[in-house]
Amino acid sequence: MFKFVKFLSLVLLLVATTLSVALASETNPNATEVQVSGNYQEEITPDIAYINLGTVTEAETIAAAQTKNAAVSTSIRQSLESLGIKDEYIKTAHYAVTPIYNNDDNGRRTPTIKGYQITNSILVTTLPDKAGDVVDSALNAGANQVNTIRFGKKDEDGVRNAALAQAVRNAISKADAIADALNKRVVRVKSVNENGVNFQSPEVAMVQLSANVQVIVELE
Repeated sequence: MFKFVKFLSLVLLLVATTLSVALASETNPNATEVQVSGNYQEEITPDIAYINLGTVTEAETIAAAQTKNAAVSTSIRQSLESLGIKDEYIKTAHYAVTPIYNNDDNGRRTPTIKGYQITNSILVTTLPDKAGDVVDSALNAGANQVNTIRFGKKDEDGVRNAALAQAVRNAISKADAIADALNKRVVRVKSVNENGVNFQSPEVAMVQLSANVQVIVELE
């Protein structure tokens, strides 16, 4: 029993010593905390395009509206396939059935239904230089909505991660400059917060990529 108590006392002493050292390092009076932002911007050439196209049809019954919509959708898919776009790159993105209500003489909606509207949108994945042909072909085949056109990179996760890494390097570079001005050095990174990676595609030729982080470092 005595040996156990002696052993336990030794363990508690070691824990207390370790904790004291840790607390001392956490409250280093010579340390200076600095927060810096890191940014990275780049224009990259897109290698993929995502096009969301819609078809809206109306009829007195759901069945009739569905039949009309199905016919237009089939025509659109056939026109896209004629461009060499495989079926696996033409996906249904949204499908909805909405009742159309009658209005009274004052323009207010009444409880009676006069028909149904089918909204069907597809997402087409293609090469950037084919985007214009895809839109033209779909519109000629009966599509009546071009919802979105977005250009990007196939390895989007890899591109985002590389941009974040560059933003962190930019932040650390700023921290080093501040440390030099104070005759100090960066001894550790306390926290890193990601503020986002953004893709903007104002034109088919280029995609604008930007990343931003906030980094807190400790100087001595």
